[in-house]
Amino acid sequence: MDEVVSQTTNGPKQRNVYESVRLEVQGRYGEFNVVDVGEQVPNLLGQIPLEYLDFVVDSKNRKLIPNPDHGDKQMSEEY
Repeated sequence: MDEVVSQTTNGPKQRNVYESVRLEVQGRYGEFNVVDVGEQVPNLLGQIPLEYLDFVVDSKNRKLIPNPDHGDKQMSEEY
């Protein structure tokens, strides 16, 4: 669909951007474009999908949890 340049430890790298996919995590879903980062890089879930799906990382327990400020409901914050 498009290309984007990402900064890596080895310098800038051209990446392919693909059409939107439906991403579902723990019963919440949204549509997001996919960027190809290569076979040697593990799958990554970025900040934008996490914010959209209203999840936070519980680093103490090493889990992805719903935003505790919003209870069990997915909510967006608009300022």
